Amino acid sequence: MPLSTINDSDLDRLGLETPIGRIDRALKQLWEGDEAKTRASLINLAIYTEDGCQLVADNELLDHVAAQHACRALLILALPEAQPPRARAWIQALCRPYQGKQIVCSEQISFVLEGGNAAQVQNIVFAHLDSDLPLVVWWQADLSKNFEERLYSRIDTLIIDSARWEDPAKQFDALLAAMNAESGDFDVRDLAWTRSHFMRTALAACFQDATACHNLSKLQSIRITHLKGQRTTALLLAAWINQRLHASLSVELIEKDSGPALQGLVLEGEGVRGEVRRDCDSCFVRVSATCGEHTREDLLPADVDSDAELVTELLSRFHGSTLYSSMLPFVRSMLK
Repeated sequence: MPLSTINDSDLDRLGLETPIGRIDRALKQLWEGDEAKTRASLINLAIYTEDGCQLVADNELLDHVAAQHACRALLILALPEAQPPRARAWIQALCRPYQGKQIVCSEQISFVLEGGNAAQVQNIVFAHLDSDLPLVVWWQADLSKNFEERLYSRIDTLIIDSARWEDPAKQFDALLAAMNAESGDFDVRDLAWTRSHFMRTALAACFQDATACHNLSKLQSIRITHLKGQRTTALLLAAWINQRLHASLSVELIEKDSGPALQGLVLEGEGVRGEVRRDCDSCFVRVSATCGEHTREDLLPADVDSDAELVTELLSRFHGSTLYSSMLPFVRSMLK
C-alpha cells in the first residue's frame, strides 16, 4: 500500500509533521513555556506494521496505552515495496490530567517509511529511543521481514499476535530461531496466548478439589470452540493443557463465525469431564466439573478482549514469568 492511498485525514491524526532531522528540537519545543504539562516516560513502546490500514487503529491504541503507562511511543509504518524511498515523521503529546492538577504527557513519534528496509527501520528505532529505558516492540508484520539480529538484540520485550499469522508454522520457526540465537535474549508476549488467560484460570478452578485432581490421569480428549481466525489461540490453549498434564490428549477444534476468541473448552475421559463455556458478549464464563456422581459448577469473570486492553494488561505485568516460551515446541509440533 503506497502512502498516496492513505487518507490525509488519517495522517493528520498523527500530529505535527516534522522533518526527521528536527524531531528532538520539535519535541523540546512541545514543553517549553508550558509548566502545567509534565513529560513522563517509563518505557519505549514501538509498534511496527507494514499494513497502512492499521495506521488509525494503532494510533488510537497508543493513545489508550499511554493513558495507563507513561512512555516514549514510536509508531512505524514500513512500506518496503513503495518507491521511491522516502521517510516522513510526525510528533504529538499524549496528555492526561493527573490528580486533577497536573497534566502528564507521553511523547509519540510516528514514521512512514516508503521503501523501508531493515537498516532504515533499525536506524529509526535506535535513534529515537528515550535514554536507557526498556524497549517493548509490538511487531505486527511477518518476522521474516525487517526482523533482524541487530534489531531483536536490542529488544527487551517482543509483543506478537500469532493469531494474525497466515503461515504460523513458518513464523514460529522464525521466532524460535531468533530466541535461540546468541543475541536473542528477549521476552516474548503473544496476544493469542494472553487471550486464553481466563480459560486457563477457569479450567484450573474445574479441577481444584482432591476428587477432580485424582481423576486427571483419566482425561483423554480436548475440544475447543473458537472464533474464526483464532485457531492459533486455541492451539496454544491445547498445548498448555497437554504440557501441564504431561499427556498427549487428542485435540478437536470447532470454528465459529462470531463470538469471542475462545468460546468453549471441554476435557473428557472415563468418568470425568470439565467444561468452560463463554456465551457471546458475556463478561463471565460458566465452569462445570463432573467426577463420577459428583458435579461442581461455578461462574467466573472473563478477561478483556480488545487489543488495546490486552496490551495494557501485558504492560502491567510484563515483568512476571510466563510458560509461553516452554510451550512453543509443543505448539509448533501441532501445526501442519
